Amino acid sequence: MSDLTQDPPDRLLSLAHAAPGEESFNATLQQVVDLTCAGIRGCMMSGITLLERSGPTTAVATSEFAAGVDALQYRINTGPCLDAYRHQVINRIPSTMRDRRWPEFSRAAAAAGVNSVLSFPLVVNADGVGALNLYSEVESGFDDEDEQVGAVFAAHASVTLANARAYWRTDELRRNLEEALESRGVIEQAKGILIAREGYSGDEAFEILRRASQRANRKVRELAQEMIDRAHRDSN
Repeated sequence: MSDLTQDPPDRLLSLAHAAPGEESFNATLQQVVDLTCAGIRGCMMSGITLLERSGPTTAVATSEFAAGVDALQYRINTGPCLDAYRHQVINRIPSTMRDRRWPEFSRAAAAAGVNSVLSFPLVVNADGVGALNLYSEVESGFDDEDEQVGAVFAAHASVTLANARAYWRTDELRRNLEEALESRGVIEQAKGILIAREGYSGDEAFEILRRASQRANRKVRELAQEMIDRAHRDSN
């Protein structure tokens, strides 16, 4: 865990270089938004938008309210956080009541009590993969200095995101491989039972399992495991 006596930027730096396996992916990102709010003056709440296959989504946020403000942009497909990662630029709205760049989002944000916005792109390997979004309840809640400090947070957040994603994708690949190897072992045992009992060849035994799987609309591994379990019960 991070040393709570550190200043937020120092804690975020430590987090960015920590082994991503120490905490879950979402827990790591949650620390990013929490530290960002602690380190940026005027930040009322924060969230991280990630671009997934299904579209943009809020991975973590400091509150449900923050996630809701993010979601305003997803619904209308426009807003400072979407443009931040699409064009890899920092977007600041000093006053949502006077903003003309994203009028539909700004009107809704102002009505919800969000009066200024600051969005930073999260970039991994030159690709915009998301945005770090800061919201304030006051107009001109963010200044040039906040933008400079926030850019440092976003840079470290991008490092954290790249490291964490690489780790969890590798871990998922490992688990999938282990599952595949385990399934193969189960299927081979079931084939062995059919070969021993019925005199089938290896290919014939697998074909019987495959057809049974199709008829039952179940995985071959499940049927193979049931066959093994029955064989064990019959032998006792």
